[in-house]
Amino acid sequence: MVSKIVKVTCPFCGSDKTSKNGPNKTKKQVYNCNNSQYTHHNFIEQYTNKAYLPEIRNQVLKMTINGTGTRATGRILDISKDTGTAIS
Repeated sequence: MVSKIVKVTCPFCGSDKTSKNGPNKTKKQVYNCNNSQYTHHNFIEQYTNKAYLPEIRNQVLKMTINGTGTRATGRILDISKDTGTAIS
């Protein structure tokens, strides 16, 4: 049997120092970022909902700081206003 080694990079810092952290409740593999210069994050390779992507989360936070409303943020980023409120 041939085993396949896949390098997974952290979407937050770009480090390839990652380790498996078991599956989540939807049976997707969760990974830990082990970069010592960055706070440790858990992440999944492929998210089901767009709102949980690090890029979208950062945009929601920037828009919140700039005073954009939750409904406008949801409309612009194509996510639920309730999800935008939960992130910020």
